[in-house]
Amino acid sequence: MANPPDESSPEGPGPARVSIAEKIRQRVGELSPSERRVARALLTGPPTIGLESSVRLARFAGVSGPTVSRFIAELGFSSYAAFQRALHEEIAARVMSPIEVYHRHQEGERSADVLGTSARTLGEAVSASVSGLDPEEYRRAVSLVADGGRQVLVIGGWFSQLLAGYLASVLRELRPGVRLVGPSASDRAGAIADIGRRDTVVAFDFRRYERDTLEIARAAQVAGGRILLITDPWLSPVADIADAVLTAQVTGPAPFESLTPALAVVETLITSVVDALGDAGRDRFERFGEIAERWVHPWPDGAGKAGRETAREVAADPPLQVQ
Repeated sequence: MANPPDESSPEGPGPARVSIAEKIRQRVGELSPSERRVARALLTGPPTIGLESSVRLARFAGVSGPTVSRFIAELGFSSYAAFQRALHEEIAARVMSPIEVYHRHQEGERSADVLGTSARTLGEAVSASVSGLDPEEYRRAVSLVADGGRQVLVIGGWFSQLLAGYLASVLRELRPGVRLVGPSASDRAGAIADIGRRDTVVAFDFRRYERDTLEIARAAQVAGGRILLITDPWLSPVADIADAVLTAQVTGPAPFESLTPALAVVETLITSVVDALGDAGRDRFERFGEIAERWVHPWPDGAGKAGRETAREVAADPPLQVQ
């Protein structure tokens, strides 16, 4: 079921951009009922509906032409033509192959200051990703993960499985009922078979997007479960059915997708989950730590008690400092 490695990176280092789909999602609560119909048409309709004429988009959404014009202006575009140019660029970027991204990077100009460029590029991407999170989407994401009555299934893609594994590992220390869905076909088929109404699926899906991730999300939707998607600015198809969507930039210094901004989003999410769990999370973490000390990382035979006593003595009576 898993696809070959096909999660690619953006065209290269540069300023972080908010996709049109993300702009729409962020503004849905501010729109009039007729403008929301245009938003739904663009988010859930055919991917190229926005490349049709404004008259055809209005007809598809069941609104008037002036409504479409107002909606486009709300998104910050000076004209419908400017909106279409931006949308065309995003559609092209969304389906860009990893090979094309690699070639563009190799053909482009690169600074000799690799360290400085990397620090600046990653720093900007991390800052844009965390500060750009929509507060309402973020609140829903925290609620879905912190709800102890829900089992949490975490799934990643070819590369983003690393992020899924990290999130699942930390969540296990804070709350019960956390399951990492492995990349094998049997693991993913089993997850689809097991998903229930009280489950939350946390899906990591970056371009190009993986079919089995969408299948698991659809299974969760059919079963009545909830879906938290962590994706790139172009938005995985899972966004159409997700209950909460967190986006992260993928800009990095290499011709490959950077996971650094997404990791920053994950660690920010964990921080809020800790706060939401409160005493229950702390008690779980302490119990987990006691088990880990005895079993996961045991002291050498005969050294456990002596080693812990020595550590306590040092902490209680630190050595004198030579002036």
